[in-house]
Amino acid sequence: MKQTLKDTGYLIPVAIAVIALVTIFLSCGNINAGERGIIIRFGRPVRIVTPGLYAKIPFIETVKTVNVRTETVLTKNMNASSKDLQEVSAAVTTQCHFDPDKVIETYSKFGYDDFQRRIVIPAIFESVKSAFSKFNAEELITKREEVRALIFDSLKALLASYNVTLDSLQIADLNFSQRFNDAIEEKMIAEQEALKAKNVLERVKTEAQQQLEKANAQAEAKVLLAKAEAESIRLQSEVIKETGGDQYLLLKAIEKWDGRTPTTLLGGEAALAPFLPLEPKR
Repeated sequence: MKQTLKDTGYLIPVAIAVIALVTIFLSCGNINAGERGIIIRFGRPVRIVTPGLYAKIPFIETVKTVNVRTETVLTKNMNASSKDLQEVSAAVTTQCHFDPDKVIETYSKFGYDDFQRRIVIPAIFESVKSAFSKFNAEELITKREEVRALIFDSLKALLASYNVTLDSLQIADLNFSQRFNDAIEEKMIAEQEALKAKNVLERVKTEAQQQLEKANAQAEAKVLLAKAEAESIRLQSEVIKETGGDQYLLLKAIEKWDGRTPTTLLGGEAALAPFLPLEPKR
């Protein structure tokens, strides 16, 4: 009997020590970087735990760990309609994170279980459909950055109401119906043909302009030549008047002479008469 009591006396301190260790173990925990902990007491969140060690009341309080790092959400095959009622399939990539200072509010209102599927992805669908309805199908391509900015602003406001911060958004892909793709291809071909015709027309205009300028230059040259010839004739006429015409006639005779002396002399110096100065009659 005494031996039994003695053995029991040893077990009690051991049991107390074990219970104390278990209590300490259950009272402490650790929160990693990029996370927040929510202390929940009897099902009600009471405080936020930041990264590092924390303490809680064992068996009364529990901890809900929440990831507040930036997460990538990829949504594919989102079907929407453009302003001109063209069917569009889009893929959108977003990056967002929970507001670490409002995790208790988010947990109380919305919870964190499957939060992306229940709230984030539907919000992306709503923003994409709303933005696409404001642009024609062609504008969704030509004004892609404007479309992206509109989706970003709309989605940012929606997620903010759930205490989620939108960091970035990219439109990864846009797909249209085959009929629309064929129409775009036909339009591009027509625009290329029109551009080609325009280039040919511009070349023809340029060549015609060059020819016109050349013709004008030639006409101006002819006018200048005619003026020069007229001026030359005028000067020659003045010289003839001033010399009485004899010197001018002698000059013309010399210009026409072939350099040979006549073999037949008629009348002595008569053959050389064109080359001799004529005495004026008295």
